[in-house]
Amino acid sequence: MPQRQSIGVVFWTLGLVLASGCGSSNGSKSGSGGASAPGGASGSGGATGTGGTTSTGGAPVFTAVTPCNAATDYATVADNTINFGMMGADFVYMPKCLKVTAGATVTFKGFGIETFSNHPLAPSDKIGTVAGNPITETAEPSNTKTFTFPTAGAYAFFCEFHGSDLGDAMAGVIWVQ
Repeated sequence: MPQRQSIGVVFWTLGLVLASGCGSSNGSKSGSGGASAPGGASGSGGATGTGGTTSTGGAPVFTAVTPCNAATDYATVADNTINFGMMGADFVYMPKCLKVTAGATVTFKGFGIETFSNHPLAPSDKIGTVAGNPITETAEPSNTKTFTFPTAGAYAFFCEFHGSDLGDAMAGVIWVQ
């Protein structure tokens, strides 16, 4: 008798695993479905499945993009300004990880006499949301430039002199929700 109960538990567990899809994905970042559904602990689609970058009816899904690897890395700044240039002994963007809402404008502003001639700004074409990145290559002698972010995504940028297109050194990400 105990052996039949063990077999029943195995089949019940297998049913839950199959219903949840083993947490697998078809390559997208989130999905329809949900954490629960009638008839089991997990619904169809599980944690990920078909869909885009947002879940049905939910907030945009976080995607780690170097150097901003956790949702807690992102700051919100009242005026959506990212300062750049020499700070102490380092070349930096402050904040390097900025969170804004769709439709927001973000201003890059040089510290003191720092300009885009000294720190040419470029959008990443290797990491983050590459298609539709509103940041344009900027290498002019001005120290202020503003960009509008109409759609959700994780838009990476870097200094062509002091950073890299892979998010190293002087680089950052704007997470648009």
